[in-house]
Amino acid sequence: MLSLFENIRMNYYRKKGQNLLVRGRINKAYPYLEKALMLEDSPSNIYTFALCLLTMKRYDEAEGYLEKILSAHPGNELASLTLTELYMQKREWEKARELMASLVRLYPANQNYKKYLKRLENPEKRENYIRAKELLNEAQVLLEKKERDRALNLLLKAEKLDPENPYIQNNIGTFYLMLKNEPKKALTYFQRAYQLEPENKKFKENLFRVRKRLA
Repeated sequence: MLSLFENIRMNYYRKKGQNLLVRGRINKAYPYLEKALMLEDSPSNIYTFALCLLTMKRYDEAEGYLEKILSAHPGNELASLTLTELYMQKREWEKARELMASLVRLYPANQNYKKYLKRLENPEKRENYIRAKELLNEAQVLLEKKERDRALNLLLKAEKLDPENPYIQNNIGTFYLMLKNEPKKALTYFQRAYQLEPENKKFKENLFRVRKRLA
């Protein structure tokens, strides 16, 4: 059990690392998340550290941490989803399909999981999905270098590969709204993102925000 001082330190490292991770500053997030994990190997800290490793393409290390969570908490939804994503990025399609099929069995009412499984069973769609994600990551690197036009070009290429991915639609909408100051174009993409995943609160907020701006 952590002392009061250790708990304060752990929470600081975790929150700092999480904030950096969300902002895409992966290399800076890593040491904070590692320190948090060293102080407390809770499922939450293990998961966030694994997510950081996954983003850094340190797949084997990330896989080990995610499997550790699942061995202690079989059927953990978040860890299962992330491990499925990892298998897809490694193009280990059968492992990804088996894990997603287990989630469909555990959560039969979840339509997104059924759509995900269908994608995994289609060789062309699953390859396009992963290639689109790779383009998204490349676009993020370009944005950090202020190369906005090249980044937008990659985002649009990603959309062509995987037009049913709401996160790509949302990212393009955000690009047009925040970096290009073109709310009308942003509206089109935010609408698509919301239509594809209406239960996503962030997509709903973005759509409401740009509609309010255009009113």
